[in-house]
Amino acid sequence: MIFDYSIFKNMVDIKKENYLSQHPYPYAYFDGLFDDSLLESINQEIEEQSFALDERTIDNIEVKVRSDFEDNESVPESISQFFSVINGGRFLSIVTSLTGIEGLISDPYFDGGGVNIIGDGGTLAVHVDGTTQHRMKLCRRINAILFLNDFWDPAWNGFHEQWSYLDKSLDPFDKNQKWKCVRKILPKKNRLLIFTTNDLSWHGHAGPLSVPSDVKRRSLISYYYTTQRPNNDLKFGDSHRALFIDNQITVSDEAYSETEIIL
Repeated sequence: MIFDYSIFKNMVDIKKENYLSQHPYPYAYFDGLFDDSLLESINQEIEEQSFALDERTIDNIEVKVRSDFEDNESVPESISQFFSVINGGRFLSIVTSLTGIEGLISDPYFDGGGVNIIGDGGTLAVHVDGTTQHRMKLCRRINAILFLNDFWDPAWNGFHEQWSYLDKSLDPFDKNQKWKCVRKILPKKNRLLIFTTNDLSWHGHAGPLSVPSDVKRRSLISYYYTTQRPNNDLKFGDSHRALFIDNQITVSDEAYSETEIIL
C-alpha cells in the first residue's frame, strides 16, 4: 500500500475541529503517510528528469524549476502513482472532511502543479496564488504539498512560511508595508501540507536558499478547485495570477522575531 488512507482519515478527524480557526489561514500537516519506497522512486525520477521543465527566474521573486506536465501520459511512473492518490476521489473526500469545502475537483492538466525544484540561491517570495484554472473555468481552493528531501538543515532556509501584513491602512503591495512571518514549517520528508488558498493566504519561502551544490529543495504539488467560491475569498479582482511581494519588502529580522517554527 503506497498511502495509508485509514491513518490519514484518523488524523483528519482530529485536526478538522481546528482547521478553519488556524491563523493566518486554515492549514494542517500530516507526517509519514506515503510508502518510503515510493518516495525513493520519485526522488530517482526527479534526478533523471525525463520530463519537460519550466524554469522561472525573477530576482527577489521567483527562482525555481518546475515540471511542465501536459497530461497524465507525460508523468513518470512513480510520480504518477503519487498523483493517482492525491487526485483521487477517496483522498478528496477526506480533504473535504478536513476543510469543509464540498465538490473538490483535481486538475488533470497539472496547470502549475507537479514537481517543484529549487536550488542554491532559489526563492519563492511571499505571494497569494492565482485564483483560476482557466482551461476548466474553475476556482482554486486548496493546495496540497508533499516534501521529498531525505534531510533538510533549518539553516538552509526553505521552510514553508505563512505570512500576514500588519498595516491594514496600506495596500499589501506598498513598499512601506510591514510584514510578519507567522509560522515556518520544515520541508520534512513525507510531510504532507494542506491549506486553503485565497487572497488571504500569503505564503512562500522568502529570501534565497543557502544549500550545498548537490542539494535541491524538492516537493510535489497539487491544486484542488470548485465551480464557485465565497465572495470574501477575493480582494484583488475576480481572476488573477499569483501576486508576489518582493523579498526586499518582507525579509527582515523584525519580521521573524516571533515566528512559530514547526520542525
